[in-house]
Amino acid sequence: MTDSTDWQDLIQKHLDGLTSEEEAAALSDQIVSNADIRADYLKASRLHGALGDETLALDLETIPFPQPEPKRNHRLHSFAWPRQLAAAIITGIFVGLTGLGVVWAVNSPRIEARFVPVADSSFESMAGPVPIGFPAQFGKWSGDPAEVIVDADGNHQLRFLKTANVTGKPGGGASACNVFQLIDLSSLQQQWNTENSEEQFTLELSAIFRREAAPTDAELPKSRITITIQLYQAEPDSIGNAWPNVIREAVAVSNKALRLEPGETSTLSASCLLDPEANLALISVNANSGSGISTPVDLDGYYVDDVRMTAIKQPALPVRFVK
Repeated sequence: MTDSTDWQDLIQKHLDGLTSEEEAAALSDQIVSNADIRADYLKASRLHGALGDETLALDLETIPFPQPEPKRNHRLHSFAWPRQLAAAIITGIFVGLTGLGVVWAVNSPRIEARFVPVADSSFESMAGPVPIGFPAQFGKWSGDPAEVIVDADGNHQLRFLKTANVTGKPGGGASACNVFQLIDLSSLQQQWNTENSEEQFTLELSAIFRREAAPTDAELPKSRITITIQLYQAEPDSIGNAWPNVIREAVAVSNKALRLEPGETSTLSASCLLDPEANLALISVNANSGSGISTPVDLDGYYVDDVRMTAIKQPALPVRFVK
């Protein structure tokens, strides 16, 4: 490899499983020795992995994402390595890159967390149908057919009703019921001065999901719930106008999915690094039929409540390399 090597292109090439042994070895060396390339690789791998995850309950059927057959025996082991590295940054421990051990030294780091406001996070000021369509402004829930119900204890919950295509475009996928909200991150970025800070920032989104027994249960053996967070540098109304292809322009994407049995309740969360470039977050809670078909499906039985976002600031952990 030469000084003129385009490392960004090589990163994407490797994530697509197309690098040669020599290219993978050169990229591995750069990730170990170059902090900027290491950060670029981590960012690209998180986005690449999220977009390729079959549990991403979004209308992605219209996006022709390439899926080349991965090659084996690379010095970097495709998706396993970046996921381990992402976990290492959070937990402070990572071992095993091409014969080197990477030790993240922790010396009583000061960690600060704060809630990021989510409008109607518990749906207490809402009742009845949720507005249909993609949100065009901050602080409003909208999306596919869903409604806010009030249970016998007076607790408000969001109930997913039917899968749909939020854009309304012909031929779009309709495998999930997605309910979205746009969140302004600019004040948080300014308060923590993320652009000039050497600290690390993470956003975590969580919600409580519940499933009740319903007449459609036998028809949905693979149904699941999903929570997703996407970060963008964009104007709020531009996201919906370019949906779903705009996902390619996301600064970061993270999602988690889970299958619930009737009668089960679970808290689900997803987290991603807060890039200084991101001025807004698109969050969504979803129920996916798991059917893979493009026609609407009644869901019944799926509920969500207590949607929360937490911002976490912690020191960027120093690293030393040992044989």
